[in-house]
Amino acid sequence: MTKGAEMPPFLTMRIQPFSIGRYSTACYIAYEGNRCTIIDAPYPMTTAIAFLRKENLNPEDVILTHGHFDHIFGLGELKAAFPDIRIFLDEEDFPFIDDDFRKTKDMLRLFDPCFLREIPFSTFPDDIQPFEEYEGQFGIIKTPGHTMGSVSVYSKKERILFSGDTLFAQGIGRTDLGGNHSMLMDSIHNILKLDDDTIVLPGHGPGTTIKAEKESNPFL
Repeated sequence: MTKGAEMPPFLTMRIQPFSIGRYSTACYIAYEGNRCTIIDAPYPMTTAIAFLRKENLNPEDVILTHGHFDHIFGLGELKAAFPDIRIFLDEEDFPFIDDDFRKTKDMLRLFDPCFLREIPFSTFPDDIQPFEEYEGQFGIIKTPGHTMGSVSVYSKKERILFSGDTLFAQGIGRTDLGGNHSMLMDSIHNILKLDDDTIVLPGHGPGTTIKAEKESNPFL
């Protein structure tokens, strides 16, 4: 997707969730017809790719909610299976992929080693930032705090928010891996302005709603 292009519209999207790998990282496939967008790419993507093949889906985009290793490790598999797929990451999180993934590899010295293929990334087009204008389409809400480039993916039409590791059911994102707690809380209070019945699909764990987190999240 080139700079200035629109994200694909979904008038009545279907969502297939996956919980993948040792970190139980969420991957969501949102689709209508045979067009689809993938939210995050944990490793291994084998089951998700099998689903895409079975349903004859054509994944056009991968939107990464942030650059942490557990959300990007499956990109090599995904790119090998679908060479034309476009990958989006906020430019503030490019340090996780720059310099041959040096920062990511440094973070992984206590975790499993993983080889990441050389993959082209794009930053988000400027015109998808004002999410309020994207009735029926995906909009991007900048939600820095967990990482500096964290984003949440929002469909106003469907009232669904893919919150990445910013907001969880009864929890919030950690900030000890390059984050900032004050920024995280500002981001969360921003997305809590969404309609109460908005469904929140986080990067780990079960889904929730804006209303439920307003009323009972102990970190808020």
